[in-house]
Amino acid sequence: MIVNQKELAQCLGISTRQVRNLRQDGMFQQAAGTRGYSIEKCVQEYIDFKINAELGRSASISKEKIQAEHEEVKRQISVLKLRKLRRELHEAADVEAFLSDMLIQFKNRLLSLPTKMAMEIAGETDVNQIIDTLTKDIYEALDELSEYDPDDIDGQEAGTYDEMYEDEDDEDEDDEI
Repeated sequence: MIVNQKELAQCLGISTRQVRNLRQDGMFQQAAGTRGYSIEKCVQEYIDFKINAELGRSASISKEKIQAEHEEVKRQISVLKLRKLRRELHEAADVEAFLSDMLIQFKNRLLSLPTKMAMEIAGETDVNQIIDTLTKDIYEALDELSEYDPDDIDGQEAGTYDEMYEDEDDEDEDDEI
């Protein structure tokens, strides 16, 4: 079906000016021997034009989104490294090893209490003195649990400002590769 510029514009839902602009850009060739346009070809060309325009935009949006996500991940890594340097964060394996060692020592301390206490209270007849002695030794064992030092967990001293930026320089080199 052959249509004029105004009818093509109405069919596509665009202005006649837009039809002229698209024609100047190489779309909407006039049908041979007439001044009109083949509606079937023009509709298909316009659909392809819109699809390509949309895909081109979504590709750039996708690239921007990926870059933004990458920057967010880098920011989160920097925050985690800073927290680790400030001794606010520890590796899970280091914490697990530290807690296991601490609990084994506590268990051994508790298991040694009966032997130690038996010797101390063997000749004691005053119940209050026995209770005080038992309480004192139990509190000593419990105090071991409260002695937390972040340096003991991973065996390192608190990080310095320079160490943090040395790590970032290494990352920047990795990004360039």
